[in-house]
Amino acid sequence: MTSVPSEFADLCGAPHFAHLVTVNRDGSPQTSPIWIAADDVESDGSVSSIWFSTGKGYRKSLNMAREPRVSLTIHDNANPYRTLEIVGTAAMESTTVWDDTDAMSQTYIGRDYPYKTENREGYRVTVSVERVVTHGEFDAPPSLPLPEAGGDLLNPPHFAHVATVSRDGQPRSSVVWHRRSTASDAGADDIELWTGAETLKTLHLRRNPAVAVSIHDEADPYRYVELRGQAEIVEVGDHGLLDELTPQYWQLDRYPSEERMSGVIIRVKTERRLP
Repeated sequence: MTSVPSEFADLCGAPHFAHLVTVNRDGSPQTSPIWIAADDVESDGSVSSIWFSTGKGYRKSLNMAREPRVSLTIHDNANPYRTLEIVGTAAMESTTVWDDTDAMSQTYIGRDYPYKTENREGYRVTVSVERVVTHGEFDAPPSLPLPEAGGDLLNPPHFAHVATVSRDGQPRSSVVWHRRSTASDAGADDIELWTGAETLKTLHLRRNPAVAVSIHDEADPYRYVELRGQAEIVEVGDHGLLDELTPQYWQLDRYPSEERMSGVIIRVKTERRLP
């Protein structure tokens, strides 16, 4: 059985926000930040399933009812270079009892869930962990630049969660640096990011360019944006954009790697912005 290792189990709950990825009917990804909590915790402290609540009418609920495969990414509030991706299958249980959600709400905002209504029907969703990807090898800079509340979510130093869909329809997600696109034909909500030419997200987007990006405000995590659109892959073969973003995210002059691997710029051509 796959599980989140104990050294990353703290990311499976408050104060961290998970970015859930589901698959739309047309095969494109949809992503949004949610509260989560550990469900099954093993004797060694590892986590084999997580859970969250959602209303019945939300897009993510409709998507999971049709396609239960999901992924979630979480980055550590204190060190966003410590990240976790959970890939799994969602099991949805109808409920009108919100005691568990109230308990989760207490861990996030210190009070019962404020938006429930009497006898409102929703889902308690349990995600069985089937694959885990962890990154914890980098420490945050001594004085990590923190965004100001209300700042531009499409520019540094916010971290973006990029959702793609694999060849077999499995949603995946990863945490990246980004900025507003500087392309001459860029739209108002287009963004761009650098990644390796052979990363999973690049391979996925070469086959299926549909992409979704969610970003929440570290200073006010209840403020977030989701971008849905198509990815344009620009072959660059160098670290230019990565080096440009490094001072804004890591406070170094250039990306600290002796190996200058081949890279691409992914431009997200936004077709819809939510909210």
